[in-house]
Amino acid sequence: MSSFFRSYCQPLVFSALTIFTATSLTACQSTRIQVNDCKAGDWGVIGNKDGDQGLDQRFEERKKFCANVDEGKIKADSAASYSAGWEQGNFQYWKRLGTQDGLAAKPMSSFADQAASEQTKKNNTPLHQLAYKQGWISGNADYWRGLGDQDGAAGRAASGETARAAEGQAIGFNRLSYLEGWQTGNQAYWTRLGYLDAHDGRPDAEFKQHATSAQNLGVQVNESAYRSAWNLEIIEYWKRLGWEDATQGRDVNTRRADAKQRGLKFSEQEYQQSWEQRLIQYWQDAGKEDGYGRPNLLEDRMANARRNNVFVIAQTREVYRQAWTEQNARYCSVDNAFDFGRRNQNMAFEVCAGAQQNRVRRALASGQEYEYVLRQQSYRNDELNRLADRRHDAEHRLARLEREIQRDLEDKNRVINAESANIDRRREQEKRELREFLRRSYDEFEDLRRWNFRYEQQLQQIKRDIYLN
Repeated sequence: MSSFFRSYCQPLVFSALTIFTATSLTACQSTRIQVNDCKAGDWGVIGNKDGDQGLDQRFEERKKFCANVDEGKIKADSAASYSAGWEQGNFQYWKRLGTQDGLAAKPMSSFADQAASEQTKKNNTPLHQLAYKQGWISGNADYWRGLGDQDGAAGRAASGETARAAEGQAIGFNRLSYLEGWQTGNQAYWTRLGYLDAHDGRPDAEFKQHATSAQNLGVQVNESAYRSAWNLEIIEYWKRLGWEDATQGRDVNTRRADAKQRGLKFSEQEYQQSWEQRLIQYWQDAGKEDGYGRPNLLEDRMANARRNNVFVIAQTREVYRQAWTEQNARYCSVDNAFDFGRRNQNMAFEVCAGAQQNRVRRALASGQEYEYVLRQQSYRNDELNRLADRRHDAEHRLARLEREIQRDLEDKNRVINAESANIDRRREQEKRELREFLRRSYDEFEDLRRWNFRYEQQLQQIKRDIYLN
């Protein structure tokens, strides 16, 4: 960071820390950019930035600023490079304004409004009507292209351009752009019709009815767009049905007949793949469900498959057994048994392998023991905290009594009579009682701390023991 940048920006940063104004932070950031531009020494870029921001030419001002950063980057041709860059930036600025106005359906005469705007006056921006016009033509074309696309996608006839032309007299109607957009929209219209028909399982013969309706309305027919979308979506339609049918008692034979009856193209291969994938997931889920605390019920499930509206496939045994085995291993793990014990829940030990059953039983019992010790520890901790609070109060009271006694001893003007003697006796009695309590409770307090330590050791030992064979 240059010393010039530090001297300019540091006060702004400190100001931001104390006041945190957006203005100071923005100024610092802007200065940082200017410093970097000076270091790069590309005067065409510096000029372009000024022109693109709507500023007038400021070479002398930029030159003076950059001289404080890196004077060596100022060359004999810097002024010419700056000017060329500025010209390009000024062109971009006015073209951008024209594009925005054209896209916003403003007439080309809006240039006069831009020329008289507060921003133009503030920056003393040199005008560039040709650049504005080029931008406006482009923005206006995009505006009419968008309306054409909208009309075409809504299924309106291209002859609607007449009404649009009448609407756009004030801003200038661009017929070619409108029709270009309409063609794009018309394609989207027929694509959507094809997609919806296939998505709902309607045959592509529906196209004839769509075409007749379109012709009656004067809408251009686009058969290729319709059929392309229909052919893609009909595959997805059969995939969805395959997935649903697999657990609803229907198969490829049922759907083949259904498709023939409806005159609908049947994507048999895609249907069958989706149907099988759903059944693979079904048997995986069944294996996982049974594997978590139940015996292997594969034979029963296969025998009852038709009653449950599902099918047995070639992969059924392998998929179910793999899922059951993995889930059974999780269920019969010592960690899981320990958690069951902590929640005081029972486990089906009989589903675990013979060698694992004893470990699971021990882990379950250990979990129960762990929770018992944890409750005992919690009870002792509560006692410890209560006693600590009482000791703190006693120490605080004892310190206050001792200050009061000392204060009265040092008070030469204190009246000695029966009342003050009684006060002294009560204070001394309370002091002895507090000291006795603190002495007596110290052993109790230490005993509770030792109990807490022993419980912590027990808890750690219990968790270690569950992994022992």
